[in-house]
Amino acid sequence: MWYYLIAAGLVVHTYFWGTGAVWLALPGRWRRWWWAFAPGLGLALQSAVVWVGAHTDLRGTSSYAWWTELLPLGLLLAGSVGRGPGSGRQLATALLRPPAILLAGLIAVGGWFLLSPMAAAGSGVTSSSLGSCDHADYAAGARVLAEFSRNDRTGMLGLTEVTHIGSAGYFFDFWLRLNHFTPSALIAHNGVIFGLEAYRLVSVTAAALLLLNVPLVFFLARVAAGLKTGVALFVAGVYALSPLSAYAVHQGCLGQILAAQGIGLLVVTVALLYREAGFARPRWPLGVVMLAAFWLLAGSYNFILVVCLAQAVPWVVGRSWVESTGRRLRPVGLVTVAALAGSMLLFWPRFSGIIERFQLFADYDYGWAVPLVTWDGWLGLVGDIYLEADPSPWRWLIMIALAASWTVWLIWAWRHRRPQAVGVAALVLPVAAGWTILAWESLARTNASYDAFKLVSVFYPGLLAGLCGGLVLGGKSVRARGTVLFMVLLLAAILLRAEEFRRKMASPPLRVDKHIVGLGRIEKMPEVASVNVRVGLYWSRLWADAFLLRTPHYFAEPTYEGRNVTPLRGDWDLRDTMLSVVPAADADRIELGRNFQLVRPAAVKAVRVEFGAGWYAVERFGTDQWRWTNGAGQIVLTNSQSTPTATRLRLMVEGLRSGDKLEVDCNGTERWSTGLSTVPGWTEPVDLLLPPGKSVLTLRPGRQNLRQTPNDRRALGVALHLLELRLRPGP
Repeated sequence: MWYYLIAAGLVVHTYFWGTGAVWLALPGRWRRWWWAFAPGLGLALQSAVVWVGAHTDLRGTSSYAWWTELLPLGLLLAGSVGRGPGSGRQLATALLRPPAILLAGLIAVGGWFLLSPMAAAGSGVTSSSLGSCDHADYAAGARVLAEFSRNDRTGMLGLTEVTHIGSAGYFFDFWLRLNHFTPSALIAHNGVIFGLEAYRLVSVTAAALLLLNVPLVFFLARVAAGLKTGVALFVAGVYALSPLSAYAVHQGCLGQILAAQGIGLLVVTVALLYREAGFARPRWPLGVVMLAAFWLLAGSYNFILVVCLAQAVPWVVGRSWVESTGRRLRPVGLVTVAALAGSMLLFWPRFSGIIERFQLFADYDYGWAVPLVTWDGWLGLVGDIYLEADPSPWRWLIMIALAASWTVWLIWAWRHRRPQAVGVAALVLPVAAGWTILAWESLARTNASYDAFKLVSVFYPGLLAGLCGGLVLGGKSVRARGTVLFMVLLLAAILLRAEEFRRKMASPPLRVDKHIVGLGRIEKMPEVASVNVRVGLYWSRLWADAFLLRTPHYFAEPTYEGRNVTPLRGDWDLRDTMLSVVPAADADRIELGRNFQLVRPAAVKAVRVEFGAGWYAVERFGTDQWRWTNGAGQIVLTNSQSTPTATRLRLMVEGLRSGDKLEVDCNGTERWSTGLSTVPGWTEPVDLLLPPGKSVLTLRPGRQNLRQTPNDRRALGVALHLLELRLRPGP
């Protein structure tokens, strides 16, 4: 229930921030659509306040967030007074119109599909992921903006050697100039208002941001693609439930969802400016909406500013050519240039960092390989939740039929000089061209497919509206009946994928569990002055950074921008290894739960434990990890001292069947045997004297263990979850 309440609170809070501003900015005849613009202006204004606060000496949003709530309240009052005594009634009346009511229903359905798996995954609000680790990065940025001032050099924030990236020497500057500022700014601000830690807000914020885009998608389909109300509602529903949208939410792609809002606002505002250019009315208030759109892009995906007008410019130029109204281009261009210049003036560091961001793209191949989602996939017809294409041979026929029918309609509409044809072409063709270039590049650079997915995602509202151009409802024509059949089949296919996402994310591959949250205790331990982060799992390592900002820490492995690999100068090692060496003195080790330990490096440097032969790859679920043996599995114990070392060994192991036996020997001599269970459990500890040099520990399951499981073709022996080798004092 908490997920739904928090998401609803985020949506209402965003509308609170944006309603007054949009009521003041929109021309009178468009004011009844205020609910389509309010989310964008609310998000832009809220993040702009954090931007201003971040450039002062104030100690983060925790010191000023509540005071800033007076700003949207004042704008709301000003809008009500400035627009006449009936303004409040007009606001409410607009919400009671059928499109607004139906959109609210779509948002509720989409929210249930996105949030119900998060709520089912366990007690307590937290963040989960389908595979991406961006959640932790946003949470770290949120903590920076919520708890620290710009000149604060506490903990990691003062370690230039760790945090230096490009022109940003410190972690705070990295968020202001290069990284995705706005998503973290929103989490930081809302975290104070709702009294929630950053790690709890990332996933639910991603869902709320997507739901806030739905009204704009509907309005864009109406004014830019020329779709009727029923078809525009269908487009909004597809966007809310599409596998591409769910993939973005569950991968934590907050930046791209915000960028979609910004680009959608640009397209809609250009369309309104074009229409308003035919009247003798002041058009500059719409520039405020456009300025907010540019700021959303600059604050979230500043590099997308280079192509952000790829749909808007062809739309307005094409419409003016078809309708022979070239004189309208001048006022539209003036307002657009003025809004862009104003945004650059107010938020120059975000614009000046664009070239540097592209240089970083050249140095690092960001992202991961994403299947190339083609025409049918853009509409939501994918084979699974990872966006793989449907393997059925019918898929090609469907894709060709969809593309051909759209092309035939476009040619027909173009020949009849219908303005809708120009708008639809402007929304689809530039994105399709950019996708084609990146698809070709993916043959040489794997992660170009990731860039192609991002490109489609940020232009998705307009792309989706354009792909549905030509659909009509009403009447008994073949075209109308075909539209109904198309809508029913497409929604059925999308709902199947939405349910698959719901099942998968009810038990997510990655989740911030109590073990990861427990790392936050380290900041409060006075005996821990600095830490070497020697955590293998990328998800855990990045979250460790988010929970350790007040403690200086160093990285042993590449993690992310602003977290460089450096010499390990920490007093303690933070480990999550399956093979742990425990120091003899309790003062040299701090147990943080099943998964993590703090160990003084000097106390265990004499003994090393490594996997040898006979093991399958590491498997993980959340922060738990294990390895199965392929028959007998070996572990190499190295004693670097010249004298034998006394140790005590125990294992956390799991078998395929209760009652199976595990035999353990060291250097060919059997040490002990034990029974296995189908759940991980510790064996009884055994004393082991390690001679100088290397020793080989062998885990040998009974013959009955070497069998295949129904869902796994491997011959599995025994699963090792943890090995604990405790050093003992004395000779």
